[in-house]
Amino acid sequence: MSTYKESFTVKTYETDHSGKFKPTSWMYHMQEMANIHALSLGFGYDNLIGEGIAWVLSRIHVKFLKLPTWKDKLTIETWHKGSDRLFGFRDYQACDSEDNPIILTTSSWLIINTNTRRVQRMDSVLGSDYAGAYLVNAIDEPAERLVSPQGMELRGSVKANISDIDINQHTNNIRYMEWSMNHISTKLSSKMHVTELWINFNNECRLSDVVDIYVKEADTIFVEGKRGEISVFQARIRYSLE
Repeated sequence: MSTYKESFTVKTYETDHSGKFKPTSWMYHMQEMANIHALSLGFGYDNLIGEGIAWVLSRIHVKFLKLPTWKDKLTIETWHKGSDRLFGFRDYQACDSEDNPIILTTSSWLIINTNTRRVQRMDSVLGSDYAGAYLVNAIDEPAERLVSPQGMELRGSVKANISDIDINQHTNNIRYMEWSMNHISTKLSSKMHVTELWINFNNECRLSDVVDIYVKEADTIFVEGKRGEISVFQARIRYSLE
């Protein structure tokens, strides 16, 4: 199947303090649907892990055209768009109960060797034409490589605990968005809604690693998590105010 769809109703635990669907909730759905669809096409987690390789999310770009609220019914569709030398590309679209697109996403994925943690060439693992590519863009351009601005402020540090670690033995990508939101000033975060976001997942964060969180707040918010001088993740967040 070239695309995969799921329908669901927004749960209370998927919403924020104002009852709006959280960006992290969207990311949970993205993560799970990617594996289910890839598995049906022959290159999901269960297909690859026996060979000592696994997918890891590298970059995302999400547009929230409209934020759903508690009890809203959504249908999410995802599809993979093939690859270049290093990245596999996957897009998503969520529609409301009247079939209006309300969330658009493009994502870029890598395959790593689970022992060496080195990135593998896509064609060396999956060939040059792996199954089911659907060449339609939810967002026209691939998620971009972010560049951190000058003048970022250290807001705090986070230690990767056991509850942060996923099946790939590193901090789950969704935690980075949670850490980002938790280090935006309360004055801003309490009244803002995310309208668009970009995240680069640059280096793994393992159990007990300490990540320093740097933030710059302006019309667009930029967050970077660093382990010493090593960039672990970068996030750029556009928002609207209540």
